[in-house]
Amino acid sequence: MILFGIDTALLAAKAFTLAALTVCPVNDPPRVDVHFTAEKPYWNTTYGSSALRKSMQVDKESTVQTDKREKLLGVTTSKLDSKFHVSFSTLTDRAGNQCLYVDRATFIISYYPAIFIAKEVKGLPCKEKVVHDHENQHVAIDIKTIQEYLPRIKMDMLLYLQTLGYQGFGPYNKSEAPANGERLMKQIIAASLPMVEKLRESRRQRQGIIDTSDNYMRESEKCPEEQNMLRHRLYSAQ
Repeated sequence: MILFGIDTALLAAKAFTLAALTVCPVNDPPRVDVHFTAEKPYWNTTYGSSALRKSMQVDKESTVQTDKREKLLGVTTSKLDSKFHVSFSTLTDRAGNQCLYVDRATFIISYYPAIFIAKEVKGLPCKEKVVHDHENQHVAIDIKTIQEYLPRIKMDMLLYLQTLGYQGFGPYNKSEAPANGERLMKQIIAASLPMVEKLRESRRQRQGIIDTSDNYMRESEKCPEEQNMLRHRLYSAQ
């Protein structure tokens, strides 16, 4: 979800002392900021293995997409939200003609993970720990991937704003500035959407790192005393 704001106060308004603005002069490059917050995972252990797989199969953000196990023991999914704010500066002459500049663009990326552990695992302390650790690794991979991708988002936005030029927009009549700022903001917001979607795709691709046959084998070998009981629960629940 992209939320956006426009600062109609125009942060860095300046007075222009010449008779009239006929061409907007070059201004300083805009600033781009990217902030990231990761919430603690939501945990749930109320669903069985089969129900989890069925319900998560359509969730393209869930680790069901990379899970290769015959029986699903745990799954991690997440929501990745972004808020996007644009502020502008202006340059105005005595006649009320005004140039409009992008002053700052700010991304705020928020990550909300949710971990579901199959109820068949409950009461098997060794296996519970193994599955918990596995799903926590998925969350850690997500966070690392997002953090590594944030500079790419910043660079992509800087390059996009550079294509708009630093010459400024206008001159307009001062009364037209809010409408033109709104139009420019919508244009920048539209350009930001694929940048955030690329971030989502990057984290999806990384999830398969620990969903491998070798890793599953190593994890299963950690709890040999609980394997028979777990297998009985999983297959009797069908």
